[in-house]
Amino acid sequence: MFFDFKFWRFLTNPHQLADQLENSSMRGFKKRILFVSLLGVLLFAIRDIWGMNTESITALLSTMTTTDYTIARYVSLVSSLLWSLIYMAFHFFGFAYILSLLTAIPFKKLLPLQLLVTGILLLEKTVVLLVFMMKGATTSVSFLSFGPLAMTFLDSWYIILFLNQLTVTTVLIIALQSRFIRTFTGNTERKGLIWILIGIHVAMALIVAAVGFIPLESLFHSFVEGGTGNE
Repeated sequence: MFFDFKFWRFLTNPHQLADQLENSSMRGFKKRILFVSLLGVLLFAIRDIWGMNTESITALLSTMTTTDYTIARYVSLVSSLLWSLIYMAFHFFGFAYILSLLTAIPFKKLLPLQLLVTGILLLEKTVVLLVFMMKGATTSVSFLSFGPLAMTFLDSWYIILFLNQLTVTTVLIIALQSRFIRTFTGNTERKGLIWILIGIHVAMALIVAAVGFIPLESLFHSFVEGGTGNE
């Protein structure tokens, strides 16, 4: 028997996806992968072109030539496109591999689940971008996360970045992964699995927050100024 991979259907019914993966062969999955990948690359490109997370480049206008600034914008766009591929590959392949090790579910069987997760994350970024575009301004934290709340009473930027990674979408993803895994494995022990998933997402948030302390702006300035022949 065959079944078609339908994003919106399985997004709300992950248990059905788990059941059908065990008993049937899937069609149209590669097309969905390509579709989500292209949308993700386009989204990251639009974010960069609009100016999201490119504040450090604007400062170059006062210290470098227009040509240098243009080159910097192109470099930023290419970097954004590369990051989009890394971001999607991690959540699609990387997270599936981690879950496979922890649950003993075959790696390939987890890829449809993680395509749903990747799609959810891209939808979240789309919503944030649309709101920022309507406001005409951006912030360093997402309004869908605990970041804005943390900024009101915390001074530690690392903790703020950490809480900024924990969003409403994170809760949805944990629920989605939990229901899929429990159905696929037949494991009715819910609390243990949820704590494992929470631990993974918290660990990832801690790592991403740590990456936020890498002096990317200084590295970017060094790269641009060193490669454009500043006069």
